[in-house]
Amino acid sequence: MFGLLKRKKVETIIRQDDERALRLVFDEGMDISKEDEYVFRYHATTLPPLSDNQLSIELLSATKNPGGLSVVALFRNTVATVFSLDEIPVLLLNERREPLGQKTLSRMDLPSFEAMTSKPVYLDFFEEELFTDVDALDTESLQLAFQMNPTAPLQDISDAERDAFPDVAWHRLKRMNVLSRPVAEGQFDLLLVHLDVTDTEIGASLLVRNGYLEQALQIPRLPLELMQRDEVVGRADATLNEPILPKHDYPLHVRFKRPEGDSDGPISIRIRS
Repeated sequence: MFGLLKRKKVETIIRQDDERALRLVFDEGMDISKEDEYVFRYHATTLPPLSDNQLSIELLSATKNPGGLSVVALFRNTVATVFSLDEIPVLLLNERREPLGQKTLSRMDLPSFEAMTSKPVYLDFFEEELFTDVDALDTESLQLAFQMNPTAPLQDISDAERDAFPDVAWHRLKRMNVLSRPVAEGQFDLLLVHLDVTDTEIGASLLVRNGYLEQALQIPRLPLELMQRDEVVGRADATLNEPILPKHDYPLHVRFKRPEGDSDGPISIRIRS
Protein backbone atom coordinates (compact mmCIF):
# COMPACT_ATOMS: atom_id res chain seq x y z
CA MET A 1 0.00 0.00 0.00
CA PHE A 2 1.05 3.61 -0.66
CA GLY A 3 3.47 2.89 -3.48
CA LEU A 4 5.73 5.23 -5.38
CA LEU A 5 4.30 5.43 -8.92
CA LYS A 6 4.20 9.15 -9.71
CA ARG A 7 0.87 10.59 -10.86
CA LYS A 8 -0.49 13.99 -11.77
CA LYS A 9 -2.61 16.10 -9.48
CA VAL A 10 -6.00 14.47 -8.90
CA GLU A 11 -9.20 16.03 -7.66
CA THR A 12 -12.15 13.79 -6.83
CA ILE A 13 -15.43 14.94 -5.34
CA ILE A 14 -16.13 13.01 -2.15
CA ARG A 15 -19.74 13.29 -1.01
CA GLN A 16 -20.20 13.44 2.77
CA ASP A 17 -23.91 14.21 2.83
CA ASP A 18 -26.49 16.12 0.84
CA GLU A 19 -25.18 19.54 1.88
CA ARG A 20 -21.41 19.22 2.00
CA ALA A 21 -18.83 17.92 -0.48
CA LEU A 22 -15.05 17.58 -0.13
CA ARG A 23 -12.49 17.31 -2.91
CA LEU A 24 -9.84 14.63 -2.51
CA VAL A 25 -6.61 16.31 -3.63
CA PHE A 26 -3.22 14.80 -4.46
CA ASP A 27 -0.55 17.41 -5.05
CA GLU A 28 1.92 17.04 -7.90
CA GLY A 29 5.01 15.18 -6.77
CA MET A 30 3.24 13.15 -4.04
CA ASP A 31 4.00 9.89 -5.91
CA ILE A 32 0.57 8.32 -5.49
CA SER A 33 0.00 5.04 -7.34
CA LYS A 34 -3.33 4.17 -8.93
CA GLU A 35 -3.90 1.46 -6.32
CA ASP A 36 -3.18 3.89 -3.49
CA GLU A 37 -5.51 6.44 -5.04
CA TYR A 38 -8.33 3.93 -4.66
CA VAL A 39 -7.34 3.38 -1.03
CA PHE A 40 -7.44 7.11 -0.29
CA ARG A 41 -10.79 7.44 -2.02
CA TYR A 42 -12.19 4.59 0.05
CA HIS A 43 -11.10 6.19 3.34
CA ALA A 44 -12.29 9.64 2.28
CA THR A 45 -15.75 8.29 1.55
CA THR A 46 -16.10 6.11 4.67
CA LEU A 47 -14.84 8.51 7.36
CA PRO A 48 -17.53 10.25 9.45
CA PRO A 49 -18.72 13.61 8.12
CA LEU A 50 -17.21 16.77 9.60
CA SER A 51 -19.02 19.75 11.03
CA ASP A 52 -18.75 23.15 9.41
CA ASN A 53 -15.37 24.95 9.71
CA GLN A 54 -13.65 21.84 11.09
CA LEU A 55 -10.12 20.54 10.53
CA SER A 56 -9.31 16.89 11.25
CA ILE A 57 -6.46 14.43 10.83
CA GLU A 58 -7.16 10.71 10.41
CA LEU A 59 -4.50 8.00 10.65
CA LEU A 60 -4.77 5.51 7.78
CA SER A 61 -1.71 3.31 8.37
CA ALA A 62 1.35 3.11 10.64
CA THR A 63 4.63 1.27 10.08
CA LYS A 64 7.42 0.73 12.58
CA ASN A 65 10.96 1.43 11.41
CA PRO A 66 14.39 1.58 13.10
CA GLY A 67 14.11 5.34 13.69
CA GLY A 68 10.53 5.51 14.93
CA LEU A 69 7.12 5.31 13.28
CA SER A 70 5.99 6.26 9.76
CA VAL A 71 2.32 7.12 9.35
CA VAL A 72 0.03 7.92 6.46
CA ALA A 73 -2.80 10.28 7.35
CA LEU A 74 -5.61 12.22 5.75
CA PHE A 75 -6.08 15.93 6.43
CA ARG A 76 -9.71 16.97 5.98
CA ASN A 77 -11.28 20.39 6.33
CA THR A 78 -14.68 21.98 5.85
CA VAL A 79 -13.40 25.56 5.91
CA ALA A 80 -14.90 27.64 3.12
CA THR A 81 -11.69 29.52 2.20
CA VAL A 82 -8.03 28.70 1.62
CA PHE A 83 -5.98 28.90 4.83
CA SER A 84 -2.58 27.99 6.26
CA LEU A 85 -1.09 27.38 9.71
CA ASP A 86 2.38 28.29 10.96
CA GLU A 87 2.52 25.22 13.19
CA ILE A 88 0.25 22.81 14.98
CA PRO A 89 0.99 19.97 17.44
CA VAL A 90 -0.27 16.50 16.54
CA LEU A 91 -0.74 13.78 19.16
CA LEU A 92 -0.32 10.06 18.58
CA LEU A 93 -2.93 8.27 20.71
CA ASN A 94 -3.82 4.72 21.70
CA GLU A 95 -7.34 3.30 21.69
CA ARG A 96 -7.98 4.87 25.12
CA ARG A 97 -7.01 8.29 23.75
CA GLU A 98 -3.85 8.36 25.87
CA PRO A 99 -0.90 10.23 24.30
CA LEU A 100 1.92 8.03 22.99
CA GLY A 101 3.79 10.74 21.13
CA GLN A 102 3.72 14.34 19.96
CA LYS A 103 4.95 15.96 16.77
CA THR A 104 4.80 19.68 16.04
CA LEU A 105 4.17 20.31 12.36
CA SER A 106 5.69 23.48 10.96
CA ARG A 107 4.80 25.40 7.81
CA MET A 108 7.27 23.14 5.97
CA ASP A 109 5.38 20.00 7.04
CA LEU A 110 1.84 21.25 6.58
CA PRO A 111 -0.01 21.34 3.30
CA SER A 112 -1.66 24.49 2.08
CA PHE A 113 -5.26 23.91 3.08
CA GLU A 114 -7.52 24.44 0.11
CA ALA A 115 -11.17 24.98 0.92
CA MET A 116 -13.30 21.88 1.48
CA THR A 117 -10.61 19.27 0.74
CA SER A 118 -9.18 15.96 1.87
CA LYS A 119 -5.43 15.55 1.34
CA PRO A 120 -3.02 12.70 2.19
CA VAL A 121 0.08 13.47 4.27
CA TYR A 122 3.10 11.35 5.23
CA LEU A 123 4.55 11.88 8.72
CA ASP A 124 7.43 10.37 10.69
CA PHE A 125 7.37 10.20 14.49
CA PHE A 126 11.00 9.88 15.53
CA GLU A 127 12.03 8.10 18.73
CA GLU A 128 12.52 11.37 20.60
CA GLU A 129 8.92 12.35 19.73
CA LEU A 130 7.45 9.16 21.23
CA PHE A 131 6.49 8.59 24.88
CA THR A 132 7.16 4.85 24.73
CA ASP A 133 9.45 2.41 22.95
CA VAL A 134 8.60 1.85 19.30
CA ASP A 135 8.41 -1.91 19.85
CA ALA A 136 5.65 -1.41 22.45
CA LEU A 137 3.32 0.34 19.99
CA ASP A 138 0.25 -1.48 18.71
CA THR A 139 0.03 -0.04 15.22
CA GLU A 140 -3.49 -1.39 14.70
CA SER A 141 -5.03 0.77 17.44
CA LEU A 142 -3.23 4.09 16.91
CA GLN A 143 -5.04 7.36 16.27
CA LEU A 144 -4.05 10.94 15.50
CA ALA A 145 -5.50 14.17 16.86
CA PHE A 146 -4.63 17.85 16.84
CA GLN A 147 -3.55 19.08 20.26
CA MET A 148 -5.70 22.04 21.16
CA ASN A 149 -4.82 22.68 24.84
CA PRO A 150 -1.85 25.00 25.48
CA THR A 151 1.36 23.41 26.79
CA ALA A 152 4.88 24.59 27.58
CA PRO A 153 7.77 23.10 25.59
CA LEU A 154 10.07 20.59 27.26
CA GLN A 155 13.47 22.28 27.54
CA ASP A 156 16.45 20.62 25.89
CA ILE A 157 19.04 19.28 28.32
CA SER A 158 22.50 17.80 27.92
CA ASP A 159 23.10 14.14 27.11
CA ALA A 160 24.61 13.67 30.57
CA GLU A 161 21.46 15.03 32.24
CA ARG A 162 19.25 12.89 29.99
CA ASP A 163 21.21 9.73 30.87
CA ALA A 164 20.31 10.21 34.55
CA PHE A 165 16.65 9.38 33.82
CA PRO A 166 15.42 5.79 33.59
CA ASP A 167 13.74 5.30 30.20
CA VAL A 168 10.29 4.80 31.73
CA ALA A 169 10.67 8.03 33.70
CA TRP A 170 11.78 9.99 30.62
CA HIS A 171 8.80 8.75 28.61
CA ARG A 172 6.44 9.77 31.43
CA LEU A 173 8.05 13.22 31.66
CA LYS A 174 7.40 13.85 27.97
CA ARG A 175 3.83 12.64 28.30
CA MET A 176 3.19 14.77 31.41
CA ASN A 177 4.64 17.80 29.65
CA VAL A 178 1.99 17.36 26.95
CA LEU A 179 -0.89 16.68 29.35
CA SER A 180 -0.26 19.40 31.95
CA ARG A 181 -1.30 23.00 31.41
CA PRO A 182 1.42 25.65 31.82
CA VAL A 183 1.65 27.37 35.18
CA ALA A 184 0.18 30.83 35.60
CA GLU A 185 2.06 33.90 34.39
CA GLY A 186 4.70 35.02 36.88
CA GLN A 187 4.83 31.72 38.78
CA PHE A 188 6.89 28.56 38.76
CA ASP A 189 6.29 25.20 40.34
CA LEU A 190 7.59 21.68 40.78
CA LEU A 191 5.75 18.65 39.40
CA LEU A 192 6.64 15.14 40.56
CA VAL A 193 6.23 12.72 37.66
CA HIS A 194 7.95 9.44 38.56
CA LEU A 195 9.71 7.67 41.45
CA ASP A 196 12.15 4.80 41.09
CA VAL A 197 12.98 3.11 44.38
CA THR A 198 15.91 0.85 45.23
CA ASP A 199 17.05 -0.63 48.54
CA THR A 200 19.21 2.43 49.21
CA GLU A 201 17.84 5.31 47.11
CA ILE A 202 14.71 7.03 45.86
CA GLY A 203 15.08 8.64 42.45
CA ALA A 204 12.62 11.41 41.63
CA SER A 205 11.91 12.62 38.08
CA LEU A 206 10.49 16.14 38.12
CA LEU A 207 9.42 19.01 35.92
CA VAL A 208 10.44 22.48 37.09
CA ARG A 209 7.99 24.75 35.28
CA ASN A 210 8.63 28.40 34.49
CA GLY A 211 5.46 30.45 34.00
CA TYR A 212 7.19 33.76 33.25
CA LEU A 213 6.55 35.03 29.75
CA GLU A 214 9.95 36.65 29.14
CA GLN A 215 12.12 35.94 32.18
CA ALA A 216 14.51 33.00 32.34
CA LEU A 217 14.96 31.62 35.86
CA GLN A 218 18.53 31.33 37.11
CA ILE A 219 18.39 28.42 39.57
CA PRO A 220 21.78 26.68 39.55
CA ARG A 221 20.99 24.92 42.84
CA LEU A 222 17.51 23.85 43.94
CA PRO A 223 17.20 22.59 47.54
CA LEU A 224 14.52 19.88 47.81
CA GLU A 225 12.84 17.90 50.56
CA LEU A 226 11.45 14.38 50.33
CA MET A 227 8.13 14.22 52.16
CA GLN A 228 6.30 11.18 53.51
CA ARG A 229 2.83 12.31 54.47
CA ASP A 230 3.67 15.54 56.36
CA GLU A 231 7.13 14.50 57.54
CA VAL A 232 10.45 15.45 55.97
CA VAL A 233 12.34 12.18 55.42
CA GLY A 234 15.11 13.31 53.09
CA ARG A 235 16.95 16.29 51.61
CA ALA A 236 18.93 16.80 48.44
CA ASP A 237 20.21 19.61 46.25
CA ALA A 238 19.37 19.44 42.53
CA THR A 239 21.67 21.04 39.95
CA LEU A 240 20.25 22.83 36.92
CA ASN A 241 22.97 23.28 34.33
CA GLU A 242 21.04 25.89 32.33
CA PRO A 243 18.57 28.67 33.17
CA ILE A 244 14.93 27.63 32.83
CA LEU A 245 13.68 29.32 29.68
CA PRO A 246 10.49 31.40 29.75
CA LYS A 247 7.33 29.28 29.45
CA HIS A 248 9.34 26.04 29.47
CA ASP A 249 9.40 22.87 31.57
CA TYR A 250 12.86 21.80 32.75
CA PRO A 251 13.27 18.03 33.31
CA LEU A 252 15.14 17.20 36.49
CA HIS A 253 16.28 13.96 38.13
CA VAL A 254 17.41 13.91 41.74
CA ARG A 255 18.25 11.08 44.13
CA PHE A 256 17.50 10.90 47.85
CA LYS A 257 18.85 8.46 50.38
CA ARG A 258 16.06 6.04 51.15
CA PRO A 259 14.71 6.69 54.65
CA GLU A 260 14.97 3.97 57.25
CA GLY A 261 12.00 2.34 58.93
CA ASP A 262 8.38 2.34 57.79
CA SER A 263 8.15 3.44 54.14
CA ASP A 264 4.36 3.32 53.84
CA GLY A 265 2.43 6.43 52.92
CA PRO A 266 2.35 8.89 50.00
CA ILE A 267 5.63 10.48 48.95
CA SER A 268 5.97 14.02 47.61
CA ILE A 269 8.75 16.49 46.82
CA ARG A 270 8.81 20.15 47.78
CA ILE A 271 11.26 23.03 47.50
CA ARG A 272 13.04 23.59 50.80
CA SER A 273 12.35 27.04 52.20
